[in-house]
Amino acid sequence: MAVRLIAAIDVGLIMQVVYVSLAASIVVPTAFALVVRESGRSAEARRKGEGGAAAIHLALAVVFFAAFAAIVVVGVVTMLKKD
Repeated sequence: MAVRLIAAIDVGLIMQVVYVSLAASIVVPTAFALVVRESGRSAEARRKGEGGAAAIHLALAVVFFAAFAAIVVVGVVTMLKKD
């Protein structure tokens, strides 16, 4: 009885999927968590009357949100790109 090979498996591509998925599952939630943390710190500093610290935390939240949005856009563009 002969065994027929239905499809060739490229182990390199499978490993690429694995490490990109692991990296994405760490980077994306971390970026958004930083947005939430800095937004909270900004609100807390504002309540305490520390305007300078509130502004710094707000700026950091905006930077982290821009990074998060860029990561999401790059991911969507990569998924939709046809080679």
